[in-house]
Amino acid sequence: MTQPTVLYVGTRRGAPEANRALMAARNAGFRVAVLGSVAPGLQADLIHDVQKVSLSDREAALRAGLELARRTGASGALAWTDGGVELAAALSDRCGWRGVPVEAAHRARNKHSMRAALAHRPDLIPAFRHVTSLEELLAAREEVGAPAVLKPAGGSGSRSILQVEPDTDLHALYAQATALTLPSVASIFADYPGEFVYEERLAGTEHSVEGYVHDGVTHIAGITDKQVTFPYYVEYQEIHPTALPADTVESVHALTREVTRAIGLDWCGFHLECRVLPDGSAKLLEIAARPGGGYITSHLVPGSTGVPFHENLVRLTAGEVPDLEHRTRSFFGSRSILSPAEGVYEGLDGLDDVLRVDGLEHLFFGARPGDKITLPPGDAGSCEVASALVRGPRFADVQEALDRAAELARPRIA
Repeated sequence: MTQPTVLYVGTRRGAPEANRALMAARNAGFRVAVLGSVAPGLQADLIHDVQKVSLSDREAALRAGLELARRTGASGALAWTDGGVELAAALSDRCGWRGVPVEAAHRARNKHSMRAALAHRPDLIPAFRHVTSLEELLAAREEVGAPAVLKPAGGSGSRSILQVEPDTDLHALYAQATALTLPSVASIFADYPGEFVYEERLAGTEHSVEGYVHDGVTHIAGITDKQVTFPYYVEYQEIHPTALPADTVESVHALTREVTRAIGLDWCGFHLECRVLPDGSAKLLEIAARPGGGYITSHLVPGSTGVPFHENLVRLTAGEVPDLEHRTRSFFGSRSILSPAEGVYEGLDGLDDVLRVDGLEHLFFGARPGDKITLPPGDAGSCEVASALVRGPRFADVQEALDRAAELARPRIA
């Protein structure tokens, strides 16, 4: 009997996460057909078929995806990054597969539409305004106030988010924002060029929620506690599961259920980011109709709970029900080693000491000697030269080990 096939719309950027996703399909009994390109380092024997195409050329990618679906008899499309979410929804719609509804995929990609869908619940979102011109930016600060943030409506990975203070020169800020978000700078901005969201800057702590929606029911696999830099919100640490108190966890769960319902998500995994305010309430930052990166769903969730997150995504894509049973209980965290400066990456000093950190299970390299390193607000990803993954019996144990790994690792930048 021929194995069923699931269509991967792109892959995760790094080989460790991408290969986990490929192996998950095999574990779940599926073959993988990749729409897009296959990056170096991927395990080619786990890929049944490839249709090379630029995912940013949506018309060509849709045609290529339909041809790949016909050729392989695929039973669903699964997006691994924000850039593939709307394309996967369009393929599912055209092929009659279960998947994210097209309009819901749009709301999950466009940050203004996302917030507009929750305008009836101002208690769950920051105050915001849509910005497509300098005049609208000036009006937004008058209406919403400052401090605030200006973020591209079609952005991803905290790229090109800018801070707004009461005395910020908005003319200069708008010029910077538009220059940073040109489609020629990064293809992710081609979906909604020139669109921004101006919103109040929230206090508190940052968290993400990983889960699934099927048949209109939201299932939460867990909450991840995060650390981000300021002012550009580069995410550098994740620990799963959360250390939040039980009543705050319920606030985050309630937020998640309301957001997935308002966005209209179904038959997909999701990655929701939120802020827990000092009073214990939770507000949405954004939600994505794809799995979380930063090793959260590839390593941290399955490693700390036993829930096979990526295998569940594959099953959902084919219209099957996920396995949500928690089989283990530990804490698993990831810490990015960030470059201290721009330049050319030469290597990582202190490697021997890092490898001796208690609980260290993985050390993944995101940069190779000779790679060019840039700092935010541009491509935030290039400044993450390595990631240390640690598991332990207590949250505090993992936190201590991650701090130690970051202290010992010293990137060399020319």
